[in-house]
Amino acid sequence: MDSIFTKIIKREIPAHIIYEDEYSLVIPDIFPSMPGQLVVITKRQVPYIYDLTDEEYHGLMSATKKAALALDRVLGTVRTCSIIEGFEVPHVHVRLYPCTTNELILEPRTKADDADLKELAEKLKAVI
Repeated sequence: MDSIFTKIIKREIPAHIIYEDEYSLVIPDIFPSMPGQLVVITKRQVPYIYDLTDEEYHGLMSATKKAALALDRVLGTVRTCSIIEGFEVPHVHVRLYPCTTNELILEPRTKADDADLKELAEKLKAVI
């Protein structure tokens, strides 16, 4: 069964796509724990990162770095933290947390405003 991320990749569910290449897709997290949070998704639906091919793994890490550096530039972060996941949604993805202080403080996840996601996506697209 297709994950929500696969449905986004197939354009069955709308998303503000910030970056896309052969292996990965970057979108704003619709349920962020902090403003500006992004998700970097592998194109192939695989639940465990170490089951990716070497090319997919390196592609994912390359896209993650591009997205993190774009967050740093656009949001003026201290650094961007990343967490690799695949449990809640059984599809490898990296959550990027743009930290504007020296702490990673995650708030309860709430649905983001679509206009805010669109604005963030446009700013990030301009610098990737």
